[in-house]
Amino acid sequence: MIRRSVMVVATVLSLSRVAAAQSAPEQPAKQEQPANQEKPAKQEVVTLDSLGTHVVTWDANIEGGFGRAYGDNHARTVSFGRIGGGVMWVHGQWFTMGRVFYDLSNFTPGTFGVQIEQMHLSSGVWIQAGGGVDVEPRPMGMLAVGWSVLGVEAQYRSFGDGGIGPAIFGKLRIPIGVIGFALANRK
Repeated sequence: MIRRSVMVVATVLSLSRVAAAQSAPEQPAKQEQPANQEKPAKQEVVTLDSLGTHVVTWDANIEGGFGRAYGDNHARTVSFGRIGGGVMWVHGQWFTMGRVFYDLSNFTPGTFGVQIEQMHLSSGVWIQAGGGVDVEPRPMGMLAVGWSVLGVEAQYRSFGDGGIGPAIFGKLRIPIGVIGFALANRK
């Protein structure tokens, strides 16, 4: 969704520049320029790579998931919500994020942790890894992969009732930092 939005913006801007150039009044026939005069600059083409290479900026993310936990001799339906913020490094098409997060789930009233994410803008593919400690304190680890705003997350954690094991979630992710960067850098 984000990739398509950025591509639409870039396409519209490129097309508007072409249309403006075509609607310009006819220029008289070109005359030879002396060798010591500069040639006119070429028109800039907007591409996704020109949206900001090698930039460091803010990051924010909202995520939520619904799935199943498979603990000691029992399985149950579970869900979580997560907010996070941190730093985003942009290298052309590649976005790398490092953030701290707060996670609320039906395992525990709060988990605090760190998360890293790598995303490719054109393809929309992303991967996340992280870990944290809940308020009990009990550790948790997570790994997620996805495309655009949809993904799958696997967690390994304590369930609060003495059980420990994996949980698998379908996940919705809203990359606020990426959206903000794209809007701020549209040309």
